[in-house]
Amino acid sequence: MDKLNAISVFCRIIESQSFTQAAALENISVAMASKLVAQLEEHLKTRLLQRTTRKIVPTEAGLVYYQRCQPILLELKEADSSISDLSTSLQGNLVVSVPMDFGLKFITPTLPAFISANPNLHVEMEFSDRRVDLMAEGYDLALRIGSLQDSTLVAKKLATTSMHFAASAEYLRRYGTPRKPEDLQYHQCLLYKAIGNQIYWEFANKGKIQRVKMRSKMVCNNGLTLVQLAKADLGIINSPRFLVEEELASGELIEVLPEFKQQLLDIHAVYPHRRHLAAKVKAFVEFLSGLNLGSET
Repeated sequence: MDKLNAISVFCRIIESQSFTQAAALENISVAMASKLVAQLEEHLKTRLLQRTTRKIVPTEAGLVYYQRCQPILLELKEADSSISDLSTSLQGNLVVSVPMDFGLKFITPTLPAFISANPNLHVEMEFSDRRVDLMAEGYDLALRIGSLQDSTLVAKKLATTSMHFAASAEYLRRYGTPRKPEDLQYHQCLLYKAIGNQIYWEFANKGKIQRVKMRSKMVCNNGLTLVQLAKADLGIINSPRFLVEEELASGELIEVLPEFKQQLLDIHAVYPHRRHLAAKVKAFVEFLSGLNLGSET
């Protein structure tokens, strides 16, 4: 027996005093309505309705049961409605994780427009290069740059970026320009290191990945800081294009080893579920998709 459906049918019968009307309201047959009430009575070991040829009235036990069940059914309907509203309308909490440098470059300037367009949505955003556990930590969505490790997440590709070696003209004048990847180990390198990253740089060499371990002038987990240090003539950086594009165009930084290509990095929005995707998550993914991320594909 589907007890909840049986209780709902029973309450409909009390209110309409008709099996036929109750069955129509529940979108079931009269025979099914009668069967559900009979099963409910058998479950409770109590007669709930008195049936005559002219009307249907509750027994004393039936009236007490109706009075206790009706408020519960109303609360369940309100709960269903509230969850449906959260799924189909832009309200509630949206918890997002975005990489620090990428977020500051692309998300921050346009975030006010998204928030203003969705006044009933509360946004909680973490700017961090930490790879969060979406399910365990309660995030609705995260942006990931590079390889995706968790195959259980749904991923939407937003853009692709390349990596570039760069240094200031003054640094290269003082210490010389590297001609091949191996030369980098003799230079002052400014290295990016997030949690778990290895201290080496990778190149695509004849279809194979070549790794060169670096001698570091400084290790930092913030790419924007490394760009500033490179502009101050302190060493060579390896940076995503979106962080150094303006400096390369202006000449503040000079590209090093441009003929030695590195693997492209995909930028994805990842979230736990595709089925019954909440409207707030869908809206933010669409917002991200509309940004000019300078994809190189």
